[in-house]
Amino acid sequence: MAVKVVYSNSCIPQERVDFADSTYKWYLDSDSSKKMAGRCEPTVAITATYYGTGTLTAGGSTLIESRTNVDFAHVKNIGKNDLTINLGGRGARILLGEDESIAFQVHNVSVTVTSTLGTDYEYFLGEG
Repeated sequence: MAVKVVYSNSCIPQERVDFADSTYKWYLDSDSSKKMAGRCEPTVAITATYYGTGTLTAGGSTLIESRTNVDFAHVKNIGKNDLTINLGGRGARILLGEDESIAFQVHNVSVTVTSTLGTDYEYFLGEG
């Protein structure tokens, strides 16, 4: 049975303005002037899904669901320290801070997570 995955994301581009007294304030980015958002339904029919949580110790690294490559992935850092995501061993690394997450459609890649100081994470993966 195929599973339908629908996700949305948004971001608010900001720019920092520094003041003479060494303080600063963040404002909505003047180039975009709006919040960017979108909704996506991956084009790949998801036939199997994997959900789980994990804990990485300091310097830890793990290949999530090592038995399969995936076509959709959502990874969230639920710990206190940074989490690095590596897609397919291609050197493309995404750094997630505390309580940050990312969702993406990929094509038949593995997902590896690492943490220098150790952290907790959760994931939802889809295989087409």
